[in-house]
Amino acid sequence: MIVSDGGLRGDAGAQVALRRCPTRGAGAMEGDVCFVMTPAETGLPASGAGATVDQYALRPPANARGQLLLFFNGSGGSPRAGIGTSAGSWYGVARAQGLHVLAPSYVSGSTVGGLCGGMDACFEPTRATILTGEFVNGAADSVSDFTFDEAAFDRIAAALLTLSDSDVDGRWSDFLDRTKLPDAEAAIRWDKVIVSGHSQGGGHAALIGKRQAVARVVMLASPCDSTAGAVATWLSSPAGYTTDPSTKFFGLASMGDTTCPRAPDAWLALGMPATAQTRDAPVCAGEAPHGAPLHCSSNAAAWADLLKP
Repeated sequence: MIVSDGGLRGDAGAQVALRRCPTRGAGAMEGDVCFVMTPAETGLPASGAGATVDQYALRPPANARGQLLLFFNGSGGSPRAGIGTSAGSWYGVARAQGLHVLAPSYVSGSTVGGLCGGMDACFEPTRATILTGEFVNGAADSVSDFTFDEAAFDRIAAALLTLSDSDVDGRWSDFLDRTKLPDAEAAIRWDKVIVSGHSQGGGHAALIGKRQAVARVVMLASPCDSTAGAVATWLSSPAGYTTDPSTKFFGLASMGDTTCPRAPDAWLALGMPATAQTRDAPVCAGEAPHGAPLHCSSNAAAWADLLKP
């Protein structure tokens, strides 16, 4: 919840002069309308983990279709993970498909598997804590001091508030119901969201699809939660999922991914049809199989197919 002293934080989502994405050098992203903003710049405290890391927000040039691609980076990464200098980037392909894009800075410095130490019952509550900011019983002890302003949902809602007020022509307000604040998760209009992620981020995308009815879930080289060579229990059945994995979950992985070898097993366990599973994504020269589904531009056609209406 975007709360402080029991109410909506007054400066969260306040109108600001949005910074344009750099077009050269580190973090460069080409595009007609592309902004970067840190969680702190959206009114949240600057003291939280990742609060001063740039988040990316892009809107399509003209053919907006009224859906938002929400992207969660992998462990140790940042929202810069999906950028590029051509339409061959993950974000660039999304924009070409008429999608708005928002990549929040969330707490992802450690792997969920590392936090949980291989304990099966730990995976889902730890992920839920990272998303909501509210400690869930069974989560790793290391996330017990999480605060709401560090929660992924709060940062998404605050970013959408800021974008709605500061990019008035951007239609960002289509993706947030202000009347449901300060409950950030409830305020996000999930039916208009394609939630996606790479590695750890793909696991968060899957859990959001379990909690909320979203337009689509796209998992790149993920989900990775497993123990003793078996898929984590929370991924082992589509039962209890609000979004139907058999029709709205999609996965892209590369052969030889030793970082996340159980992802295809998770797809099978969730009941995803073969047509929703791509296990042989091209691996570009110099790229590891785990990163290729996100970074290798040879996958641009596959990305477009994953994100098509």
